[in-house]
Amino acid sequence: MTEIVEETVFIPQISNTNQIHQQSHNDQHLKEFILWFVLLICLLLLAGPCAHHLSYSVPTRKTRTIACHVFSEERALDYLINLTQYGSRVRNTRGNFDACDYLILQIKRICSMNKRHIQCELDLQNFTDSQHNQLQNIVVRVSNTLNKSRNIPSLMLTAHYDSVEFSPGAGDDGSGVVIILELFSNLINDLTINFSNVPLIILFTNAEEGGLQGATAFITDHRWRFNVRHFLSIDSTSCNEVANLLRTTSPQLVIYYSRVARPRANVILQKISKKIGIRSDYVVFNSDHFLLGYDFGFFLDGYTYHTSLDHISTCKQGVIQELGDNLAILIRNILLENNQQINDAEPLIYFDILSRYLMIYKLSTSILIQKSLIVFIIIIGIIRILFDHIYHRQPNLSCNDFHCIYFRFKNPLTIRILSIIIYSISNIISMIGGLIFSLILAWILSKTQPVSWYGNSTLAIFLFSLPCLIGFIIFQYLFDLLHRRILRKSSQNSNEIHFNFEQNISILIVYSLSMVISIYSNSEFFYITLIWSIFICPLYLALIVIEFILHWKQIFEKNFYQLYLPLLISFFPLIHTIEIVNRILRIFIPILTPLFSYRWIYRGNLIIFSTVVIPTLFFLPILQRTKQFFRLLSILLISFFIVIIVACIRQQFTKNHPSTFYAKHISKSIYNAETSMNNSFNISLLSQQSSITVNTYHGLVLSPILDQFSIKSAHKLYNKTCFSSTNCTFDDSFNRQLAVEHIQIESMKKKYRIRIQHVLSYNIRISSLSNIKLTVQNQFDIPRKETIVDIILNSTLSIIEVDIKIQRCDVNDSPFLLLFTRLMSNIVLKGKGFCQAIDDDTTLIINR
Repeated sequence: MTEIVEETVFIPQISNTNQIHQQSHNDQHLKEFILWFVLLICLLLLAGPCAHHLSYSVPTRKTRTIACHVFSEERALDYLINLTQYGSRVRNTRGNFDACDYLILQIKRICSMNKRHIQCELDLQNFTDSQHNQLQNIVVRVSNTLNKSRNIPSLMLTAHYDSVEFSPGAGDDGSGVVIILELFSNLINDLTINFSNVPLIILFTNAEEGGLQGATAFITDHRWRFNVRHFLSIDSTSCNEVANLLRTTSPQLVIYYSRVARPRANVILQKISKKIGIRSDYVVFNSDHFLLGYDFGFFLDGYTYHTSLDHISTCKQGVIQELGDNLAILIRNILLENNQQINDAEPLIYFDILSRYLMIYKLSTSILIQKSLIVFIIIIGIIRILFDHIYHRQPNLSCNDFHCIYFRFKNPLTIRILSIIIYSISNIISMIGGLIFSLILAWILSKTQPVSWYGNSTLAIFLFSLPCLIGFIIFQYLFDLLHRRILRKSSQNSNEIHFNFEQNISILIVYSLSMVISIYSNSEFFYITLIWSIFICPLYLALIVIEFILHWKQIFEKNFYQLYLPLLISFFPLIHTIEIVNRILRIFIPILTPLFSYRWIYRGNLIIFSTVVIPTLFFLPILQRTKQFFRLLSILLISFFIVIIVACIRQQFTKNHPSTFYAKHISKSIYNAETSMNNSFNISLLSQQSSITVNTYHGLVLSPILDQFSIKSAHKLYNKTCFSSTNCTFDDSFNRQLAVEHIQIESMKKKYRIRIQHVLSYNIRISSLSNIKLTVQNQFDIPRKETIVDIILNSTLSIIEVDIKIQRCDVNDSPFLLLFTRLMSNIVLKGKGFCQAIDDDTTLIINR
């Protein structure tokens, strides 16, 4: 009777105790989640702003009164102010020729400061471009007069001094030109440099914007080309952020660059720039495998690239000083260390740590470390399972840990292996699910908000990483339900069991698979795999060992360290990943986006999606340990909807990151002459028509923009025809002055002399498809307002056609462009590398 009473009383006590325990357990999990989430937010806040502040801080600019052998940003800016005063420096224009004269004057002034045994040899290399324009490269050779040998390997500093239409070219590439001018002055005045071991060559190329023609002319024809051993090329897209080493001909050269004060370089930039085909003079010099060189420049946030906004006011204070200081150290090291041996036997991986230190190691070292980590993971995982199984199968052994699976399941080893498989598959499929969620978003954005991320790399990171995290959490929850259902068939209290080892080893399996991919790809591009693995894998291996050795200790029962340590240890790889992703986006969004027409805008979203999401995958497995799926999912969904709303309502195109358009005026005129021998007369205009073609970039639909402009300007656009959503043509009704004003023919013995009166221009081309001999008498008079053409007559021809093409690229010659740029504030004019915005084509028909 007593036993029955005791049993009756005992059962409700257990039930009440379980309820209290369950409530306490839930409260404890909520507290853990709140603490974990606060820690996550703190890490993200530290990782983002901290990385940005440390990576993009710049030194104070040095004044122009500092010693002449020390780089001064103020002196460089003095050069830049004078260089950009000429306006656009398109090849074969007034601005281009004036800039050339200014650079020659400054070089002579700097050379005159020399009071030592140093000689400056100035050479103006004449060459003809693809449009038959007579252009010049400016070349200077600095050597020691005491050294009689003329074949010593030299160091060359190079930049291009031309720009595109309508752009003063302060960043592209005025910044490179003035940095080299100031460095040239520093070296001339540096008494520690005598140029006896390594002479110096300064090269300012022309016609870079029109196909790298100046660099090609130098490397193929100039007599000093065989003396160049090293080169430093400076080219930029803007001047409003810090400079980077974009690429180098040999990874071994990065070792010399690592000695500078603030190195900024990453092997990923080298790989990506090669894949997308960024072209500059560096490409020409790199084609000669005997040359060793670097490609430096200001490439971040190049939203003013090739536009009228690329002027000196956009240059950020301190960035020119920083690049100048870095290059001064690098140049002096090269000049003072002759016969440097470069060994390209093995690829190198390199990346800067917050622009303070350059990490460099061999690709083989990376592979060896990853193989070692994989071996340790396999060995420790197997040993842990075997020892755990043997230890807990000892007779008369009780498990002090309430959650020990060896005392709750009939087949614990099977349950353990099955759990490892489920957790591993869960991680992999959840990561794939996250990828799919972000990919779907990229497709939706392509249809609705094609460039919603334009101008804001941080928004792009949140926009594509949040759906990836959401997809991961959803799939993790589904697999967690599957795991619990399987366990319930073997144990009634399976929800109370912790599978810390199984979860840890599954995360290690995921990282092992990523390392296997990295090893077999044998590419420096996957160095980010090692960055994460070398921090995460040792931690989880240590947790596995500690949990086995000390699992019976009460202090480890709650396993706080399992939840918080992965977040803490991921701080460095997280901060590095955020910084490099942000850097890549800030370089390639401004460069690539204008290249996407409307039909290819999905490709733009796909590139941005890949840049953001693939590095995010390394962080995802760490989220597996929260188990607070609904709470975390709710927070992520709220954050995602806020980001989506911001992306939809924000103005993508502003003054700092405008949209771009290109306009071309085309005038076609026909002059007809009925002539006979031995008389002179004026030619009358037979017909004339003019049109304007406008193209927008970024996939913007053009017709509404033109309608808006028509309302603001009170100009009706006649005969508007849109061949595509981004390409429209309409009649030119903006009272533009036509190029050809008057044509006169003089009939002489066996030839015609044609006098063409036209607007002042540098770009005049005369041609004929007829079988006649045509000579331009004053073709070298540039600029000119009259062109004299002699035609040797062919007795078999009854009709002679002469084509006259005159091109201009001064915005003041276009009332339409002046109005458009004034009225449409968020759309800026973009230029080409040669004059073609205002194109007047005239055909002269002579009937004999």
